[in-house]
Amino acid sequence: MAEAVSGVEHGLKRELRLRDLVPMQILLLVGATWSGIAARQGSTHTVLWLAGILFFFLPQAVVVTYCARLWPLEGGIYQWAKFALGPKVAFLSAWNYAIYAILTVSGLGIQVATSLSYALGPRAAWMAESRRLTFSIDALLFGTMLAINVPGMRLGRWVAGFGSGVMGLLVLTLAVLLVWHPGASAAHPHISTQPPFALAWPLLSLLTLNLYVKVAFNAYSGLEQVAVFAGETRDAGRAILLSAWIAAPAVVVIYALMTGSMLTYVPSSRIDLAGPIPQVLAAALGQGIGVWLGRVMILALTLFTICSYTIIMAETSRLPMVAGWDSLLPEWFTRLNARFRTPVRSLCVIVALAALASVLASLDTGREEAFQLLQTSGQLSFGLYYCAMFAVPLFTGSRFGPRPGLWLILCAVSGLVITIVQCVLATVPIVEVASTWTFGAKVAATALATNLIGLAVYWRGRRSVAEIS
Repeated sequence: MAEAVSGVEHGLKRELRLRDLVPMQILLLVGATWSGIAARQGSTHTVLWLAGILFFFLPQAVVVTYCARLWPLEGGIYQWAKFALGPKVAFLSAWNYAIYAILTVSGLGIQVATSLSYALGPRAAWMAESRRLTFSIDALLFGTMLAINVPGMRLGRWVAGFGSGVMGLLVLTLAVLLVWHPGASAAHPHISTQPPFALAWPLLSLLTLNLYVKVAFNAYSGLEQVAVFAGETRDAGRAILLSAWIAAPAVVVIYALMTGSMLTYVPSSRIDLAGPIPQVLAAALGQGIGVWLGRVMILALTLFTICSYTIIMAETSRLPMVAGWDSLLPEWFTRLNARFRTPVRSLCVIVALAALASVLASLDTGREEAFQLLQTSGQLSFGLYYCAMFAVPLFTGSRFGPRPGLWLILCAVSGLVITIVQCVLATVPIVEVASTWTFGAKVAATALATNLIGLAVYWRGRRSVAEIS
């Protein structure tokens, strides 16, 4: 069954190995903004991270292991859902992931402009709010990311390795700043407004629940994403599973250290959600030689974000291609570049849609609200995509081998519950917005409209298949 849809059958090159997938896992899992959301909880963020591991991260790893072992195919969750839940659910899962990726990448200009404003000091504060600069950055970076992805993973794997190395340098710097305070002296010791870590149970409230599901789901999701490249990976089943389990501990440590560093220098209520790491680096390294070190680290973070979004763009471009193999999208999407054997047409479409989303999200909104609107709308689509993944073990039965055991079922249910709650709370903002109801309505309307469009595209594809047969 796997051979019928393997990447080899469709001309893809198997250029990825385990050593390439591990940095890709870190690049796709670690999001620079999610530690900022956890830091809004204050010192008790530690409990959020631990609970996220128990109720979402580990269940996700178990379900991904089960699915990737059964179907090590190009397309990841699209393929898993197709076999277990049917082509309609499979198409909508891929459709929602594509929407998530487009909306996430479309926020790149806002993040880079925010980072530059912190790196260049108070005189550059205007950059964070300049729409003209944001759109110019988007145009430059989207074009660069497209050019990098045209040659395929022969270049992409080096981008992933470089980005992961940059993240390692950043985390090391933040870990040092937890115990060493460059601006402190005997006369003026550093005083944190709150402890960086605390094991106390947080106060239960709607905000705490909202922060928890955002941390658990958004920060810890992504272990399945490299499975999209199964058709371009040597020994895909083994390499994908090992990469997930190797990267997982590193990701947990990275998030905890980043959040603790933020709270060492910035009060939880003043965390800048569009640029939390640049903010803490500017606060910690704002004097003397530290100013230049801080600027270098902020620019390094910008490079990490660009590398991460470059891989997300590459991943997303494979989904229209795979759907085209099943005739659910026009055959136009399946045509590969003659020289590099990559889906360049899909790449161009993804870039164009991300640029459009960037412009639309910024209409009549401030910087943080626009960023949160893009992130939240994307995460709602990502949640619908994840619902399909966690549902797979619940519906496979014994059709593809031994029936899933109780442990696997419990993991699937735990992950599914967290995902559903995240989808519901996605409409509740965690930053000040002009109107809570308007913000929620925009998020919900985006999800409804995109899925109605997805259904229309799916039925059109099914009719075309029926007419041909």
